[in-house]
Amino acid sequence: MVENALLIVGTVGAIAAIALLRLSWSRPRRSTTLNALGWFLIAASLAAGWAGAGAWGMSVIALWAMGAAFVALAVAAWRSPPARRKASSDRAGMLPEAGESWHFGRRCATFLLVVLAGMIAAIALAIATRWAALLIGAVEADANVLALFVAPLGWTILTFLILMADSRRGQLGYLAVSLATAIPAVATGSFP
Repeated sequence: MVENALLIVGTVGAIAAIALLRLSWSRPRRSTTLNALGWFLIAASLAAGWAGAGAWGMSVIALWAMGAAFVALAVAAWRSPPARRKASSDRAGMLPEAGESWHFGRRCATFLLVVLAGMIAAIALAIATRWAALLIGAVEADANVLALFVAPLGWTILTFLILMADSRRGQLGYLAVSLATAIPAVATGSFP
């Protein structure tokens, strides 16, 4: 009975939090108070879901919050006025303008840095995580699970950082730091 009440309170809180955030973000100048209250209410709703039914309750609350956000954004999109001018076909700089160079080599290098080097660097982070977990006394199975968790998460974060870097030096710096994390594991022979 108490568990169901916590889930209901969490659901109502999550929907109210999304409404508060939408209200704050729809203003010409965002309200810090409403933002803080909305995010606090989301955290409290997730805590209520966890208290009510553990991870399942938290996921139910998160689904209600995402559903409310979807509805709020769909209504905002439906009500938004059409653009006054035609949207550019080159919003993200993906295609060059007429007569402009394709910079094919630079684009291939970025692709290789993100996909190939990023994956290798993420594996290095996973190896370092496994090594650190074993070093502090984790069971080998737990260390392996941590490494399997860190690899895709690290790759995602590295992809973001590499693509947002202002220069090649910055991109290579992120990769170098990530690769360097595996040096202790390889140096001590703990590399699987």
